[in-house]
Amino acid sequence: MTARASTPDAPLGSPRRGYFGSSMIAVVALLSTTPQLARAADLAATSTFTAEDADSPAPAAAPTIAAVAPAEFAAGTSITISGQNFAEGDAVLLDTHALTDLKITATSITGTVPATAKAGKKLILKRAKKKVGELAASSDGVARFTFVPAPKLTTASPKFAAPGEVVTLKGKGLARVTELSLGATKLKIDEQTDTTIKFTAVDGNSSGPVTVKSLGGEAALKKDYEVFYAPTLTSVDPPAAFEGDTITIAGTHLAAASTSAAVKFKLGSKSLKLAEPATATAAKSTVPKAAKSGPLTATARGKKASLAADFTVHPTPLLTTVPKEVGAPGELKVSGKHLDAVTTWRLGQVTLTPVAAATASKVTLTIPADAPVDQPLIAVTQGREFASKKPVATVKTPIVRGLAYWTGPEGKGVEGVIRGADFSDKTKFTLAGKPLKTSFVAADRVGFTLTKAPAAGAHKLSAKAGKYAGAPVEIDGAGNGYRVPADQLAALLPTGLKDYDLTAAQLDLEVSEHLVAESDAAAQQAEAARVAALGLRLAQDLQRVALAQAAVCTTMATGKDAAAVTGNAAAGELLRQSSKHSQTLVTALTKLWGSLTPDTLASAGLVDADAAIASVAVAQPKIQSACKGRFAGSGKLISEASTTVKLELDKVYPSAILAAFEDVLAAGKNWAAIEKDVATRLTAFPAARKKLWTDTLKASKSGVAATATGVTGKGVKGDKHVDKAGKPTGKGGKAK
Repeated sequence: MTARASTPDAPLGSPRRGYFGSSMIAVVALLSTTPQLARAADLAATSTFTAEDADSPAPAAAPTIAAVAPAEFAAGTSITISGQNFAEGDAVLLDTHALTDLKITATSITGTVPATAKAGKKLILKRAKKKVGELAASSDGVARFTFVPAPKLTTASPKFAAPGEVVTLKGKGLARVTELSLGATKLKIDEQTDTTIKFTAVDGNSSGPVTVKSLGGEAALKKDYEVFYAPTLTSVDPPAAFEGDTITIAGTHLAAASTSAAVKFKLGSKSLKLAEPATATAAKSTVPKAAKSGPLTATARGKKASLAADFTVHPTPLLTTVPKEVGAPGELKVSGKHLDAVTTWRLGQVTLTPVAAATASKVTLTIPADAPVDQPLIAVTQGREFASKKPVATVKTPIVRGLAYWTGPEGKGVEGVIRGADFSDKTKFTLAGKPLKTSFVAADRVGFTLTKAPAAGAHKLSAKAGKYAGAPVEIDGAGNGYRVPADQLAALLPTGLKDYDLTAAQLDLEVSEHLVAESDAAAQQAEAARVAALGLRLAQDLQRVALAQAAVCTTMATGKDAAAVTGNAAAGELLRQSSKHSQTLVTALTKLWGSLTPDTLASAGLVDADAAIASVAVAQPKIQSACKGRFAGSGKLISEASTTVKLELDKVYPSAILAAFEDVLAAGKNWAAIEKDVATRLTAFPAARKKLWTDTLKASKSGVAATATGVTGKGVKGDKHVDKAGKPTGKGGKAK
């Protein structure tokens, strides 16, 4: 912030005029000795003076106080204050008490602290009765000077002490006491604060006056202090215990010398009952109920002895509210007392982790999915266990991981499966907020039926067991039972799937298996539209398998060590299943296309299905790369994932191509006879794929013709193993 000085005739917004004079610079420098004055200096440094100010005489420089010597002083002490710009007539006050016998120069003031001074928080410099400077005893954590007040003793506790016992003197101004005496004997100060001094009575001490000395003066107790023998405590075994535990106290003079000198023992404010009469050096007792950590004392004739360290009473956890039932996984909310003292929580033998640090009365514990059933809750502290009165019943909270569905019997409705964990016949499922009719299969699987497939869009699938519900998962209705919709497959092949795990792959395989069954049935009917739709879905499932394999491989550990191989077991098994299923899909496609006739080829959707298969072929290097260096198996039968997922489409796909054109091939004796017909039917194919199909068909036809003309020497028409078109007719012999 910038301040501007102005004359009465200069408006607030008038232009700045003036200059910085040497006096102003001095003021800025001197004012910066404290944070408050520094801010004033900053204000002064940024002020603007008018021309009239420039013509006026420079104001006198402000005085400042820099330091005090000596740094510690008391009433009656002569002190010297150093600084700048002091002047005759200046007055110095310690708080409200003026220093006397002042001797003043421009840079120092020497004076005597008056006897009336009792404290000193600041030195104040006044000129013409106005405060022009000050120095605080402490500023920003830095001590500038210390006033030492006269000490004062008020009480001694206990009223009498035996050798070895600690005596506490109370009063004021004791922090600066340098000498303590009992009679003519100087004593060692054990501890001291401004209001207390502690010392230890030793053998040889006798009753007498207690006096203290400091820079501020001397003080004494009003009455002589009495020293005599009293009980002393040296140890306790054990040094810490729970309520009701037996402890043994050791010391001296513990046995009662007489009825009037009975020794009474206490733990804090709780009296201790002796199990048997004490001896001179030992006493046995038990930790009383509701006792707290504190001093262990022995008192005789009002004289108290205590151990050097407090006795520790371990808090006893008290479990007042423990739910009878809890979901697993889930959270168990417990209330009671001293719960923050518990170091370990268990349900039976399973360790539980607090959700957050426990308070004295409450704690919330995380219940794992594998929590035992009907086991007590156990709180462990200091190696001791405290169990709940009744066991806790755990109810498995169902975990949903995914859903898959397919067309129902005779094309009516849909059937499906939900995979997860901890399902039971009492688990209730909802999809998009509506109950699902399910049939329990296993703890990780249930079946369900719907009258129609879910609509495209996101739907939440959730499961609940009683009042315990697991986290919901989101289902995309556009996937038609699969995790990923068909129209996204081609785009995903180059980049791969995200958030795709073993369960997702298993569910997609299950849908695909039902697709194969549906395809086999359709092959018997040979309806072109049906063949086209199913053929494309089979090809798309090959895409799904490829995506799934790449995704699963990325979740597998690399390396061939036992730990990696074992950890990859489930993923390796899935890869083997998926690879086998890829072969099944090609076989199903071959069978499906084998039902086609020359008249239905054009409407069989061959181009679309082939495009999907072509994308799988292109993606093979990426899949191989993702699976490289991942091993799975058991014993010595360990295989690399890249080998497991290898799909040689160039070897298996031609069978489907030949099946589709089976009747076209049979229509001519040789390739030349059908070449034009084949070319016409392949017009819609891209050039590269058209060539693949043409080469496959040509090679097959040429091979059949060559075989047919050479098996008996009778030629195509004369060989009993071929028909009139030159196509093999039998399954054995040379025709095969």
